[in-house]
Amino acid sequence: MRIAYIGPKSREAALQAFVGPGVRVEARPRHDGPASIESMWEEYLSVPGLLESVVELEREGFDAVVPGCFGDPGIDALRELVTIPVLGPGATSMLVAANLGHRFSVVTVLESVVRPLENLARVTGVEPRLASVRQIGIPVLELNADPEATFRRLIDVSRRVVEEDRADVLVLGCGTLSFRAAELQQAVGVPVVNPLQVTLRMAELLVASGLSHSKRSYPVPPRLAHGPVTA
Repeated sequence: MRIAYIGPKSREAALQAFVGPGVRVEARPRHDGPASIESMWEEYLSVPGLLESVVELEREGFDAVVPGCFGDPGIDALRELVTIPVLGPGATSMLVAANLGHRFSVVTVLESVVRPLENLARVTGVEPRLASVRQIGIPVLELNADPEATFRRLIDVSRRVVEEDRADVLVLGCGTLSFRAAELQQAVGVPVVNPLQVTLRMAELLVASGLSHSKRSYPVPPRLAHGPVTA
C-alpha cells in the first residue's frame, strides 16, 4: 500500500513510523503555493497546486492521498478529480477526537486560523462537541526556531483549554505541531490527537477496507467527464 503525503520531504521518515507494516508513506511537495498556510487567502492560493498534485499521484499508482495542511484546503475539489481516498487532517482528527470524549478543543498557531477552524468543525458536523479553538501565538515557520519555548507555550495554552474550556480531548491544529502530541499528552493528562498520525492511519484503514469517497457526493466535474481529468 502506498500513501502520498503532500508536504515537506523532510517529514517522510517520521510519517513512516505512524503507519503499519506493508504501508509506504511518500512525501511529495505540492506544486507552487505559499510556504505556510495561516489564512483563508493562503489556503485558496494553495489549492491549484494541490489539484495538480492529487491527479498526478493517482496516476502514479498511489492508493490514498493526505494533504498536509490542517485546514483541509480544497478537499471537496480534490475528491472530484480522483477515486482514491483523499483525507484532510482537520476533519479526520476532529471526528476522531469527538469519539474520545464529550468535548474537544483544537490548539493551533495564530488567531487568523481560529475562525476558519471553527467553521471546519461546523462543516464536519462536530461543532456541538467543540469546546474551543485556541492559539499559541507563534507562526508556523517559527515553531521550530525555539522548540522548548514553543512547547512551554503549548503546554500553557493546553492546560487552560482543559481547565477553563472543559475540554476532555485536544487536537493539535497544525502539521508542524503534530509531532509534539505524545509528549503533550503526558504533560496535560488528556488524549491529544496527532492529526497526521490519525489521518494516515485512517487512509490505511479505508484502503484496506476497499472504501473511498462517494462519487455521488464528489462527482467528476461535467467539463471533465468526457475527457482526461487534469487540474
